Amino acid sequence: MKENCNLIIDKIYKAKCVDLNHEGLGVFKIDDFTVFSNNALIGETAKIKINKINSNYALAETVEILESSPDRVTPKCKIFSDCGGCDLMHMNYKSQLEFKKNMALSTLKKIGHLENINFLGIEGASNIYNYRNKVQVPFSTANNKTICGFYKKKTHYIVPLEECFIQPNEATDISKFIKNLCNEYKIDGYSDKNKTGIIRHVLIRKTYDNNYMVILVATTSKVPFINEIVEKIKKRYDFVSSILLNIQEKDTNVVLGDKTITLFGKDEITDEINGYKFKLSSNSFLQVNHEQTEKLYNIVKEFASLKNNEVLLDTYCGVGTIGITLANNAKEVYGIEIVKEAIEKAKENALINGITNCKFFVGSAEEVISDLNVSFDVAVFDPPRKGCDQKFLEAIVNKRIKRIVYVSCDVATLARDLLYLKEYYNIDRVKCVDLFPNSCHVETVVAMSLDSNKHNI
Repeated sequence: MKENCNLIIDKIYKAKCVDLNHEGLGVFKIDDFTVFSNNALIGETAKIKINKINSNYALAETVEILESSPDRVTPKCKIFSDCGGCDLMHMNYKSQLEFKKNMALSTLKKIGHLENINFLGIEGASNIYNYRNKVQVPFSTANNKTICGFYKKKTHYIVPLEECFIQPNEATDISKFIKNLCNEYKIDGYSDKNKTGIIRHVLIRKTYDNNYMVILVATTSKVPFINEIVEKIKKRYDFVSSILLNIQEKDTNVVLGDKTITLFGKDEITDEINGYKFKLSSNSFLQVNHEQTEKLYNIVKEFASLKNNEVLLDTYCGVGTIGITLANNAKEVYGIEIVKEAIEKAKENALINGITNCKFFVGSAEEVISDLNVSFDVAVFDPPRKGCDQKFLEAIVNKRIKRIVYVSCDVATLARDLLYLKEYYNIDRVKCVDLFPNSCHVETVVAMSLDSNKHNI
């Protein structure tokens, strides 16, 4: 513990919030020691209770706001301070966008050492509530009852679900109904602590035309009364077109297991983006905000600036959503994804959209592009939160691809990757898109162009 820290656990202090960190926590200074606390905004004076003291910072909870910020609004959600699903519901939406813009720019500067960025702003959402098209609700057991809800931030303690303002009301109702059925049939929720119970999660997907897929995630394929549960879900919700059972036997934080059984309907669901249809399985990746995804893909299209005679490389391509929506503007599209099932869906999605100039490959991106005897003009990356592998970035540089569009859901890993790429590429344009209103997350799109004067490439 830091020697000059005189804070006391459980003691309440009066302090002023001087900043927000990347998780939306208020930053306080008490005797020059940094304290992070929830539910606070810049400029506010609050009473905060110290919960934990580390070597160079402390964690607290906000007990009372004494002087409010003009940016503060009353959260619609009654359990906002407890639930870990939202970070910024206490901040008006204009200020949320400003926070995300500043966070992105400061991170690009601090980690990526990028100055004088050509920043084109942040694309806000017209609807900041009930926007998620995919939700996963953890189940557990408390007081001999099966419960469902959302994890309190940085814990596995479930805050019971009554209503949620960022997911569809139908998804909330389905989750609670399944919880009630579990209690009716004496089916326990899974306990992380005791490694007992059957139902681990309920995962729900919604399409643009309001069809729903429901996936019960269980520790076994032998769920008691499963046929009765399926029939009751079908009877109550005529908009549920698929019900699946996924078996996750491992002691892991990974939600879905390797085996899925179709209980009703098909094992896939069809969604649409900018007029293109995409078949999705239970574990297919798709952005969670339909309206904002269409805006995001339009920005990618603009930044790619494809000419009809150019060849596009689409890495981390998933089920092919970006490559397929850009295919009509390119000569050829090469999609690469390490998940075999996703590539099978990508090929199917190209066919149902009448796209004939896409080729899809299974494997790690760096190995596939090194093996392909193809000259790429433009590359689009949309990697997971951990960003791009160093070997992949090296392979991209070796290919001398003229233009790159990088789509990122984590500005810190984006900045890390740009620190390497800027030695070979000019960073031309940056724009953010808010796919996650009321949370701290933001998508960032970067357009880059090869600079032949750098490193003699």
